[in-house]
Amino acid sequence: MATEGLAKVVRLPANPFKLSEAELQDAKSDIVAYLLECLKVEINGDSVEAEPGALQPVYDKAVTTGERYISFARQQFRFRSTAEVKQVKLAAALFLTLTNTHHAALTVTWSGIQRPFSRFGPFELELIQSRFNQGRWGTAWEFLLWGMHHIFVGYDHIAFLLALLLAARKLGDMLRVVTSFTVAHSLTLLLAALDVIRIPGQVTESLIAASIVYVAAENYFITLGRHRWILTFAFGLVHGLGFSSVLRERLQDLQGVLVPVVSFNLGVELGQVAILLVALPVLVWIRRAPDEAAVERRQRVLVRVGSMPILLLGLFWLINRVFQLNLMPF
Repeated sequence: MATEGLAKVVRLPANPFKLSEAELQDAKSDIVAYLLECLKVEINGDSVEAEPGALQPVYDKAVTTGERYISFARQQFRFRSTAEVKQVKLAAALFLTLTNTHHAALTVTWSGIQRPFSRFGPFELELIQSRFNQGRWGTAWEFLLWGMHHIFVGYDHIAFLLALLLAARKLGDMLRVVTSFTVAHSLTLLLAALDVIRIPGQVTESLIAASIVYVAAENYFITLGRHRWILTFAFGLVHGLGFSSVLRERLQDLQGVLVPVVSFNLGVELGQVAILLVALPVLVWIRRAPDEAAVERRQRVLVRVGSMPILLLGLFWLINRVFQLNLMPF
């Protein structure tokens, strides 16, 4: 905790830039009392009392004078449990009366293993031992499954893909659409994970809804879906920003982003292929007819009838997200 921030919530014996170690220790009881108001810990779902440990000063040098001063104070806490620890939940609201963007840097030790965590503003940190000491392969597997799960419950992404697949007549066209979508959202997802680009969630979600509306409406005018992978790539860039919102908090707890991001994208791609394998036989069966003219007629009916519910759903999503009506849970 920065001593300059502490001075605004706790009565320190001296100016933060003139504070001595002895004076900092004199304020320890007040600092601990403040932190205990802001920190709540649950182990296996039960609240646990904190045992205050050492209060350590962290020194820095003043830019103008070069003098050493106590810039931060590091307070240790121990949380004991008589039962085997399986799950830990830490909630904190530090300096909430001063700012809503406070940066909390925590070091958690569990079974002899230390890991740093970084959070901004009021936060909840949930830890499971299997994830706490998770190797590279465990991380890859977790994010692979997470990517598959996210595409299966991402109804807006599914609606967008289905709108595109309705106009695609051949398996090759469908594969190009799915692959183009994956490559595009992989690019923006990686850039967002590296914090190169950051767009407000409301803007991203509204653009995703707008992409669904556009593709569903275009289905009434397009004749061939052969080159639609280009449009898919453009909109896939937007959908990647939507994926990044669910990844950003989890990624900040990891040492690197390449393995989890690649694994997440692979999971999304596998989920999309699974959707394609389900949709393709249905679309082929609906289009089946004794002659080419009949196939063409069925294709037109399929596109028009199938695009309408997607169009209406996209419009509802768009209005709901632009005006933040919160009428839908997803």
